[in-house]
Amino acid sequence: MPCANARHILVDTEEECLKLKTEIENGADFAETAKLNSACPSRMRGGDLGTFAQGRWFPSSTKWSFQAT
Repeated sequence: MPCANARHILVDTEEECLKLKTEIENGADFAETAKLNSACPSRMRGGDLGTFAQGRWFPSSTKWSFQAT
């Protein structure tokens, strides 16, 4: 069964999301950005949510995780 590793940054507003997205696209380190800005406990691991098998997580998360390139 295919597996994926996911990481994220949880923020309160779309504005903050777009600001951080731009910073990351311009070279900011994703893990460091997550540690400094995410509201999720995963921030302590740089936003890392771990590895999961296809179909073993939330359907919407599984969809984007296995379609990402």
